[in-house]
Amino acid sequence: MSSPPNWFALTDGLTRAIAFCNESISDECFSNMLEYLFRTIDNATTTGNHPEPAETETELENLRAGAAQLSEQEFKLAMQSLAYLVKRSLKFMLKPSRLQADLRNHLQLAEGKSNCFVKHWIQTTKIVLDALATDDDTEGGKSNQLEDVSWKVRAQLSSEPRQKDKLALGQLELKTGSRTINLELNSAELVEFYNQLERIQIELDALHAKA
Repeated sequence: MSSPPNWFALTDGLTRAIAFCNESISDECFSNMLEYLFRTIDNATTTGNHPEPAETETELENLRAGAAQLSEQEFKLAMQSLAYLVKRSLKFMLKPSRLQADLRNHLQLAEGKSNCFVKHWIQTTKIVLDALATDDDTEGGKSNQLEDVSWKVRAQLSSEPRQKDKLALGQLELKTGSRTINLELNSAELVEFYNQLERIQIELDALHAKA
């Protein structure tokens, strides 16, 4: 079994939600739920745009109808848990094979649904990676080359009811000629992000040495 995942915390609520997904949600409905979550979460993160309330309500009603076997509370838990996984997966630079292994081995998500999650994740992260590409063939002649990086630190209250401590969060802003990508990381996530960038640099140096 692969080492424990560092991009999500396995909780009782998450385990229950995965069981609901495996047992009571069809692969088609699961795919629709993920498509909605990846689209809305990625848009909100990278552009700050949020869907219109009426549009959101209609989509959620359609998703709810597709998961008719779940109670209202079970559906809410499933959507919240999947949203958590989507947000966390977009904050880390993961290999598709590692992502799939974590979903199957540690979450016990069914194989078809694991494949579906990875497919939507790849489609979404490809858009982000394309935004950091170095070519100049984007619409309107705007370059997707990374032009500027800025950062700031802010504090927010802990989401845990029993904790009143403030959490320090680092906010990275990556600007290209065509869009702005925002990342919000806590201390541990920032260290992991740095370590992954360092590993990428090592691989790039190795490829350069062979050239």
